[in-house]
Amino acid sequence: MNICKLETLLKKINFDSYYIEATFQFNLLMELASIYNRSIIFPERSIEYYDNLSNLTKKRIDIVLEYNNNIAIELKMPMNGQVPVQMFKIIQDIKFLEELKSSKKFFECYSIVVTNDKKFWCGKTKDGIYSYFRDNKTITGKIDKPIDANKTEKPPCEINGKYEIQWKNLNDDFRYFIIEI
Repeated sequence: MNICKLETLLKKINFDSYYIEATFQFNLLMELASIYNRSIIFPERSIEYYDNLSNLTKKRIDIVLEYNNNIAIELKMPMNGQVPVQMFKIIQDIKFLEELKSSKKFFECYSIVVTNDKKFWCGKTKDGIYSYFRDNKTITGKIDKPIDANKTEKPPCEINGKYEIQWKNLNDDFRYFIIEI
């Protein structure tokens, strides 16, 4: 698997404004099944299936391909606002994928984000969490969670690697990016 192959699969999906993340996941699974044996594809795979993976950021992997070496894919399709909170959830997915990769149980890890919400890639605010999505700032180090409507504070997310978001057009309304960990 590589980013080019994932991009090709994404472009086969006809995204529209009625899509939700579950529809995206289902259609991507169908595209994966067109090139891989269905018996190696697992949606919403519990990390408990893999030995010694208990203290991770998340408890489920959106898509796992048990092909040669395990491949983990995390998906996000933010469509309903909450922009800074959803941005932080994307950062948490990157952290989770770093944890999976460092476990040596996953050899390829990808974060795929698709949205039609322009507030993710453009807007007046270009500092804080927005800088990673709107101003090409490298995602690395401690990243603070923006305070959400419930005023809940969480510890910052510590990203070990260095990643950049490169938004690409998917169709007239949607953009996407893929990050390989």
